[in-house]
Amino acid sequence: MNIEHIAAGTTLTTISGMPAMSSQEIAEITGRQHKNVLRDIRKMLGQLAEAERHPGSDLSWDPKWVETHMPDAQGQLRPVLLLDKELTFTLLAGYSYALSNLIVKRWLELEGNGFRRVSVAEAVAHLVEREKDIRRMALRELRRLR
Repeated sequence: MNIEHIAAGTTLTTISGMPAMSSQEIAEITGRQHKNVLRDIRKMLGQLAEAERHPGSDLSWDPKWVETHMPDAQGQLRPVLLLDKELTFTLLAGYSYALSNLIVKRWLELEGNGFRRVSVAEAVAHLVEREKDIRRMALRELRRLR
């Protein structure tokens, strides 16, 4: 999926009112399988948490990520991780320069879209409505296939 299609067709995902990028979006932009992106994120989070536990570590890590579940095309809930900008860039440090550049461009678009801080309640309400829309589309597609 190309960056223009993603930018035109998605709404902003947030963590505590700040922009976030989902593991699904990272998979779509980079062309990687979502299960592999989830594996990479979990490995990164584990290493960051471990580095913080070492005595004398200067690493102050304030995790800004959320694990949630979203319905797939069949309506089954699948895990999705939401990352803040710092963790997204940290993840991409292990990927290629070309893939990293695509994600950097997407973050610049997110920040350039007149993003405004929203309350947690507004963010939750948005996610609930988004999940309702996804469910409606999935049910519509199931009816069409019958």
